[in-house]
Amino acid sequence: MTVNKQVIQSSLGFISVLITILYLVDLFFPTAWLEILYSSLAGIVLLFAIFSVRRLNQVVAVLLVVVAGVIFILNQVPPLTIISGFGENINLLTLFLLVPFFGVIISIGGYLTALKEKVHEQEQHNKAHPYRLSYLLTASMGAILNLGSMPIVYRIAVESFSGYRRKKLVMVLLRAFGFCMFWSPYFVNVGLVLVLFNVSWLHVGWVGFLIGLCYLMISLFFFNKIHFADDPMVETDDIGGAVNRGEATKKLVSLLCFSVTLLIISFILDYLLLVNMLTVVSVLALFYPVLWAAIIGTLVDYLQAVVEQMKTAFIRLKNEIVIFISAGFFGLALSYTEVGDVISHLIYDASYGSIYVMSILIILLSIFLSFCGIHPVIIVIGIGSSLSPALFGVSPEYMAVLLIVAWTLATQVSPFSGSVLMTSGLMQQSPWRVSQRNLGFVAVLLVSLPSLLVLLQHFGLL
Repeated sequence: MTVNKQVIQSSLGFISVLITILYLVDLFFPTAWLEILYSSLAGIVLLFAIFSVRRLNQVVAVLLVVVAGVIFILNQVPPLTIISGFGENINLLTLFLLVPFFGVIISIGGYLTALKEKVHEQEQHNKAHPYRLSYLLTASMGAILNLGSMPIVYRIAVESFSGYRRKKLVMVLLRAFGFCMFWSPYFVNVGLVLVLFNVSWLHVGWVGFLIGLCYLMISLFFFNKIHFADDPMVETDDIGGAVNRGEATKKLVSLLCFSVTLLIISFILDYLLLVNMLTVVSVLALFYPVLWAAIIGTLVDYLQAVVEQMKTAFIRLKNEIVIFISAGFFGLALSYTEVGDVISHLIYDASYGSIYVMSILIILLSIFLSFCGIHPVIIVIGIGSSLSPALFGVSPEYMAVLLIVAWTLATQVSPFSGSVLMTSGLMQQSPWRVSQRNLGFVAVLLVSLPSLLVLLQHFGLL
């Protein structure tokens, strides 16, 4: 890579973070010119990103922008409104760009090393179950660390356990990661539906967690069915040296305090402030890790790590930048058409007015489109912007949770989803094979989870 290219990519990384900061400032101190500024910068970053992503994402993004442009022209939309369309999904990018700051402090604080030492200690004394413990670690750490939790837990497992089957272990991580997607306020799918249906996380988060527990029980049922013919037992006698129990315990207590305090503050601010949870999480990602780094005496190291992460932000998230910005631009254009009413009535007619059938149809449609390589953000924005909860006789909260379920199940089987691609890389298997092995699991979820949703809706709990 040439020096000039590195400078351009680093600059685009800093600009991307600047866009999110300007967006957050505009939320609390609304200014028309500020919205135009960060939207214009988003359009510029999109232009650079389109030329650096894979062909499929290029085609999808260009198609979305062109179609949206035609809609804007036909409806004689003012130019400044069109420009603001590039800033429609900056709220989602704030999660992808800022939430990783939580992971930086966890790494800089030495918490991951302490966790690995504790797992190693359990292995030495109790022969800890590698799959059960890995599931627990991913389901808990993933709530904050998102997709980054999978390679972290995988590394902890391979360096701490004396025996495991690699493919089975990684499949367990994939399914454990799905648990977090139903409820965690630090996930983009949760944040997106909160914005689409203008609902509070406090009203849907507990439902998502309940759905996640049902998902967990079904995944436990399928645990013994995870078998790969070419998955030999990996055994090693050398899994680390002596464990400093006292120091590791202190670190883990500190990590627990960090996580619990973060969650409590998130819930309190979501209750007190007029902004949604997505904004609360983004603001906390800017300030909370800085405060914590100062408390534990690693502020300088943390700031240096954050600067390095900003430099690589564009190259790491270029695909998300392309999809999110173009999808937001397209979503704004759709609001000037009647396509929403048409799609709503088509689904209503196809479901014969049944909420349960409607729910299954929406999930199936999401899974089908994800298999075609369409990013879940585009799917949820397209479907969510089109559906009228009142037409189906359900609340906005019901529709929000339904789309969360649809997104989660789609990412469990789509060979193009980030979690399946991550699993594929760790397994060293094709994404299509990973998807194939998860089809039966998702088929059961497709029937059971909407049933639980309809039951909650029937009793007026959703």
